[in-house]
Amino acid sequence: MKKHPFPFFLLCAVTALLQLSCLAQAAAAHDHAAAPANHVETDKNDIVGWFWERSDMAFHEGDYPRAINLHKAIVALDPHDVESYSVAAWLMWSLGNGDQAQQHMERGLKANPDNWEMWDAAGQQDDLQKYFSKAQDAYTHAVQLIPAKEDSQMLRRRLAHAAEHAGDLQTAFTTWKMLVKDYPHEAVNTHNLTRVQQKLHPSRTSSLSAYPLAMIATLFHNITALSQKS
Repeated sequence: MKKHPFPFFLLCAVTALLQLSCLAQAAAAHDHAAAPANHVETDKNDIVGWFWERSDMAFHEGDYPRAINLHKAIVALDPHDVESYSVAAWLMWSLGNGDQAQQHMERGLKANPDNWEMWDAAGQQDDLQKYFSKAQDAYTHAVQLIPAKEDSQMLRRRLAHAAEHAGDLQTAFTTWKMLVKDYPHEAVNTHNLTRVQQKLHPSRTSSLSAYPLAMIATLFHNITALSQKS
């Protein structure tokens, strides 16, 4: 399938349209007319929606480079579209451009430093590339920023797994412990707490469990030796 380059002229046209809309908004404000301001926002949303539709089409056609360019246009128009940053970064990574994906997510974080979903998305991209310490840091920021009304269970699970992979078993243990407290009926949390606890503090029972096996091995050796002598 032939790849079509991103229509740069179209992006220029969109930029010009937004500039004209901004001028119209300024003129309306000067005339004390508030209605055109809503019209400008509607135009912007319509344009962003148009780019999303085209990016979905490009994705399903397997034209990832074009989809990436469309998502770059989306965040140029709306720098707070977290999902667009995340999708573009995944596409970059899938094409083998992990560094570009990281840079794109950094731009997203710079534009949305107080958005927990942006930090969560950055952490997932870090996880994908096995930058576990960086993922842990991103998830930690997300946990600190997420509103109390939001269900943070899945986010905190990602933090616990990233911390474990990064070698920070204490943070992983503490996170699972709090999850068990907050979600006492979730077996996954209990299982992971037990598993990490055993890694953090190997129990005496685990070392003793090898003792009967050692006795059996010694007994089998003695029996074999006696049979050979007789």
